[in-house]
Amino acid sequence: KNAPPNKGRKGAKNAATAAKVALMKLKLHASGDKGLPQTERTYFQVFLPKEAKDPSLPMFFCSKWSVGKIVDFAASQASLKNNNNVFTAK
Repeated sequence: KNAPPNKGRKGAKNAATAAKVALMKLKLHASGDKGLPQTERTYFQVFLPKEAKDPSLPMFFCSKWSVGKIVDFAASQASLKNNNNVFTAK
């Protein structure tokens, strides 16, 4: 009889709300090309290599960019060394 009352609903409704809140936070803190129109932005939580100072960063990119351009842009935003254009790079 002394069980604590349940706070809120558990299940699909809370999961959907949590997902929407997470997306709103991602969009709020994301970095990217501010000149991109909102309709062309695609948002990602980018996980960085171990040598980076942050484990991950929220970023947005143009939905029309190639994967190579996205990698180059993400590396420059995170201040990472990017050698993907060097044939002998590891």
